[in-house]
Amino acid sequence: MALGKVELNLPSFDFIETYLFEKKPDTKPNIKRNTDVDKTEAKQVMNNLTTIKDNYPENLTEIPEIIEEISKILSKDTSNWQPVMQLQTINPFARFIKETMKFNIYWMGIYVGSATLSVSGNETEVTITSTVRSTDFISNFYYVNDRAESRIEYGKPKHFTLIQAEGKYRGNKETIFDYDRGEIIFTNHLKNSTTYHKGIDKLFMDVLSGFFYLRTLPIKLNESIKIDIFDSNKFATVQVLPIREEKIDLTDKKQIDTIVIKPDLNTEGLFKRKGDIIIWLSRDENKIPLRIETKVPIGKVVAELKEYRKD
Repeated sequence: MALGKVELNLPSFDFIETYLFEKKPDTKPNIKRNTDVDKTEAKQVMNNLTTIKDNYPENLTEIPEIIEEISKILSKDTSNWQPVMQLQTINPFARFIKETMKFNIYWMGIYVGSATLSVSGNETEVTITSTVRSTDFISNFYYVNDRAESRIEYGKPKHFTLIQAEGKYRGNKETIFDYDRGEIIFTNHLKNSTTYHKGIDKLFMDVLSGFFYLRTLPIKLNESIKIDIFDSNKFATVQVLPIREEKIDLTDKKQIDTIVIKPDLNTEGLFKRKGDIIIWLSRDENKIPLRIETKVPIGKVVAELKEYRKD
């Protein structure tokens, strides 16, 4: 496969209409009344909604009215308080459920491995999984077997793990995001060390959920986006700069309009690298990553989308 081409293993119907311009999911909340919810649960719902409202305002225009309604309920005398509503909580990441992306990885033009991104879950909790593996032949020289998993609840990261085997390097790291306590707990299992970060008063993403969070945002050329990241025991504000618009040729002679972005990621990320990361996203609501390019200690690595599926 020539670099810059994207081969897609898709059903016979048109790729553009089915995947790149599919109808945006309905994000209107489902309110059920007269169900068993206590005051503590109602407060938790309001806290979760407040976080979602603050971080996803362009998608959830109904949220302020719901928060106001719950606030009125909680401000009343609760000696004879009766639960009046339960919210099927909206998770902005839920739009990606059942999404699977498979990539071919090339190093200096040579096919060296594959990567898979998959999303599972429900309206409350979403799990994003990333795997990267080298081919059998390349593994004889430089073995790669990485796995990352991000669990997101009510639109907030809850648990992140990253297990890496890249050449001689090994890593096994875990992060717990406890926003109820305002705490982030980081554990490096190979070094047998744990660090507690307390007094957390804003939302931080891990590197995996941070990328999918970016896909929920409007991206405009030359307008930078800032995302707060916690990665490998470090806090960082990542600036994502859309640098140009470009067409990518598909193997079926179709072209996809893309917007090319460059995240200024100064933390470790999902794999070892030595330079900038450049990402080509489809220029539509779905913002599907079609190509990812980065420098490594020797040469350049390119990941190209081989298959996209939304079951």
